[in-house]
Amino acid sequence: MKKVYVVLAEGFELMEATTPIDVLKRCGAEVILVADKGVSYKQRHKKPDNLWVTASNGVEIKADIEIAELQELRNALADMVILPGGYPGYENLGKSDCVKALLKKHELEHRYIAAICGAPAALAAHNIAKGSKITCHSSVKEIVCSQYNCTENPTEIDGKLITGKGAGRSLEFAFTCAEALYPKEKIAEVKKKMEL
Repeated sequence: MKKVYVVLAEGFELMEATTPIDVLKRCGAEVILVADKGVSYKQRHKKPDNLWVTASNGVEIKADIEIAELQELRNALADMVILPGGYPGYENLGKSDCVKALLKKHELEHRYIAAICGAPAALAAHNIAKGSKITCHSSVKEIVCSQYNCTENPTEIDGKLITGKGAGRSLEFAFTCAEALYPKEKIAEVKKKMEL
């Protein structure tokens, strides 16, 4: 069974997180929601182990594990790590030492890393796959395109790096991620059931 981490930071974009979760689960993946609440959250709340993460629109989702706990596990590698965008979610991802360590570990082991919308800026902040072909939201182009080969495509794949343009391309991004992990027959089956 394929294992996928979706990293949720405070202020993530709901559609960019939930669409890949849904599509990948339909394909049969074990999707694990990873909370990166950050130090400031833990200082403000009495229960630092709280797994509820708030999206940019105020919707709360409960994660499966905190990122610090995940890193303590012996075999913490997944087949893919997905970073949703959203504001200030992508900025929080870019400031997180735990996210940096998770991404570096997966890059070193040649695992897939996927980021959509503003999240490629977090890749840039953590020096992941510099110089790769990438797409991103127009709001972060200045940050991202100085370090990557930017395109205007809705989704982009360069080796083990997958990127998407924004929330409106969430379904396309989700299937691009799924296609990297599953055969065409499985993708066709899932699309048929979704009336695509």
